[in-house]
Formats: sequence, C-alpha cells, structure tokens
Amino acid sequence: MKIIKDVGIIGAGPAGMSAALYLARSKYSFEIIEKEMSGGKLNITTHIENYPGVTSIDGFSLGMMMKNQLKEFNVKVKKDNCIDVKKVKEGFEVIGEKDTYLFKVLIIATGSKTRGSGLKDEEKYYGKGISFCAVCDGFLFKNKDVLVYASSRKGYLEALYLSKIVNKVYLVNDNNLDDEENNLAKLKELDNVEFLYPFTINKYIGEERIEKVEIINTTTRETKTVNISCVFPFFKDQPSTYLLSKLGVETNKGYIVTNKFMETNVKNCLAIGDVIDKPLRQVVTACSDGSIAATRAIHILNEMK
Repeated sequence: MKIIKDVGIIGAGPAGMSAALYLARSKYSFEIIEKEMSGGKLNITTHIENYPGVTSIDGFSLGMMMKNQLKEFNVKVKKDNCIDVKKVKEGFEVIGEKDTYLFKVLIIATGSKTRGSGLKDEEKYYGKGISFCAVCDGFLFKNKDVLVYASSRKGYLEALYLSKIVNKVYLVNDNNLDDEENNLAKLKELDNVEFLYPFTINKYIGEERIEKVEIINTTTRETKTVNISCVFPFFKDQPSTYLLSKLGVETNKGYIVTNKFMETNVKNCLAIGDVIDKPLRQVVTACSDGSIAATRAIHILNEMK
C-alpha cells in the first residue's frame, strides 16, 4: 500500500512527537512513523527534573503524556520499520516493512542508541549479563552486585537508579567528569557505590553468562577482576542514521548537520533530536527541534503553492 502525505516524520520520540503536535494544528497532512514504542529513549529514562512545568517525572510517564496529547488531535503513530529512503521527483519515497510512503517534506527524528564497549564477545552476552537499560532490567538484579561503566549524564542516572535496587554498584569511570546536574558527586556519596577511577572495561568473563569483568586502569594499565551479576556499559551514544545512505545528507562524526531551521543539505529534508549535530541533547531541546522543523515544513509547503 502506498501512503501519500505532505510531511513524513520518521521517529516518535520527543522531537518527532513535538513536530507532529505542531503539524496537527496546520492544514497539511502528515504521517509519523515509529518502529518501536512511542517515546524513544524516554521509555528507558529513570528520572527527569529539568523539563519545564514538571517538577519530577519518569521518562515513560512523560512520553505517555506527549502521546496522549497527540491523541487529542486525532494523531495516530504508525507502527512500521522504515528500511530505505529515496529522493524522487515528488519528494521522498520511504520504504517500510508494511507500507510505502511518499512525502513532499521529510523530517528525520530517528534519535540515537547506546553504543557498547566494542569488546570481543560483547554481543553474545546481550541479555546474558549485559544490559543497556536499568529501568528495563534492574529489578532482575535486586540485592545483587552489578557493574556500571558511566562517564556521562545517562550512565550516572542509570547508576543512581540501580543503587536503590541492587546490593552494590561498581561504578567504573575513566574521565572523572561530572555533568551539569552533579550526578557523579551524588554517586560518590552513596554507601553501596564503589567508585573505580580511572578504569575502563577490558574483558568480559563467563561461560553461559557474564560472571566477572576485568577492568583496566587507563593510566597504570593495572588490571583487576570484579565479580558481578550484570554489566551496564554506558559508553557514548551512536546516531541512528541508517536511512541516509542514498540521500547524501551531510554528517559530522555521524550526526546530521542542520541549519537553524533544522534543514539538512538535502532540499526539503529536515532532521531533529538526538540524531543531529548539536551541543545539548535533552528532552527540552528535542521538543524545540521538533517545533522549529514543523514550522519550517509548513513554510516550505506554503511556498510550493
């Protein structure tokens, strides 16, 4: 089935849903497509205290609030996995596993995903002692010992969440840099968090599942082994730009380059949220990106007449 709309939004995280909210108030048709659950990384975010108007909330609940707001405008998120995008005369042809779409304007809101350590055998331990989601899997390790590699806000927040559930958190860190919310400082004050600095993960050890982790001191090259039940390796995120191979979209270190209107170098193709090259990736900035892109899309469509 071929679905023809004015605007296509690929990704229903905060950025994509914000764009959809603005487009819903316009006269133009659009489709918002998401291969997984609406909300994106909000669904695995434990604690949010810096979203304006909300004192404290978990990511899943905030995502549901956004989704319910879209429902008030009769906007439904289309469940489909987009596997290819082509630039055509009419605009953009998006190939999904379920349907094919034709859009005059395209908004890419595919976000980013957590990147592992890249160590040998890491993939074989996924679900067998390696997890990238404390909210999803933390309860499985109640009163047990876990190891978290964290050197940024996301990893620190996951470690704080786990500290309330597990017996002990070994916090491995190789740069000792705190974030703007002082989460690393908070972790250092907890009795059940042992801070290992400057270390990084060197080797996973175990038969059917991980039983131990070898860590290495980045200065002295000293190694030590830690007995744990699970590892949460929160290395840097990787932008989800898997759809861009045929579009020729400009990137910088993997992230999409945009101007102040969220436009890429490809005409009528915009990008928003964690997938773009920008200094701060937060829920509030993602929502801002979405509103700017939707407004620009409306402007482009107005000029097409």
